[in-house]
Amino acid sequence: MWPPRLIWGTPVISGPVAAITFDVWHTLIYLSPSDEDRYLDLQLESLAAVLRDSPRSSREGQAETCQPEQAVLQTFLKASQDVGRGRSLEDLAREAAGRAGREPAPERWVDACERLVARQPFQVVPGALSQLERVREGGYRTAVVSNLLGETGRSMWSVLQKLGLDRYLEARAFSDELPWAKPAPEIFWTAIRPLATDPRDAIHIGDLPNDVLGARAAGFRLAARFEGARAYGRLYAALCHPDEPILPPPERVLASWEELPGLLTEIFPEIAPTEGGPEPPAVG
Repeated sequence: MWPPRLIWGTPVISGPVAAITFDVWHTLIYLSPSDEDRYLDLQLESLAAVLRDSPRSSREGQAETCQPEQAVLQTFLKASQDVGRGRSLEDLAREAAGRAGREPAPERWVDACERLVARQPFQVVPGALSQLERVREGGYRTAVVSNLLGETGRSMWSVLQKLGLDRYLEARAFSDELPWAKPAPEIFWTAIRPLATDPRDAIHIGDLPNDVLGARAAGFRLAARFEGARAYGRLYAALCHPDEPILPPPERVLASWEELPGLLTEIFPEIAPTEGGPEPPAVG
């Protein structure tokens, strides 16, 4: 069992402090499959255009090995297979430039991706906003844990702000800002570090196998799979493998956000909130 007292250097406060961490894509927010396909196609096109507009590399031994479009796709596919490792967009830009035999332009990659994210018609998964409000009013601590490839944590946090979800989320751990990605336990520990809780008093909710496997590895009390927004675009499914089997199967499956209150009462009987709940800790 991971010892938070030793890693953080600060004592765990007395009494149970329950935390809930959430995945972002297809758990709190989503794009329709057609919008998701369009978005990821535009992402590949935009980043390939950056490579095409970049000068050819003058570095010895760095020759073009594939066309810009292939360089971007291969870079994303390789990063998605590099299990547990966080990758920044700048790092991915340099890798793709090497494949295409071009000078890297990481700042332009970041700008292209963030502009594209800002234009997408993201929606809140039905029930997510009201349930986030409810758990915060009930005194639960909250955070998001998200793997990102073609986005920055900054741009995705802006989406959460735009949709009104940020006010109910106290902490965040985005893989592009960290050395780790799900299912590495470290990204989960990073998310709950500001929440004054122990992994054994935390649960994670997400739609992908890495959500369940990572929360288990982090020693969370529960890893629940969310199945209320499982309409994926083709490229998202190719990158994220949502249908890979999870062994052993998830302890709990949520078909919709309306099932969350019953789950919390079952998992946290010793701290189940009363009507109205205790005053939640201040966000920030």
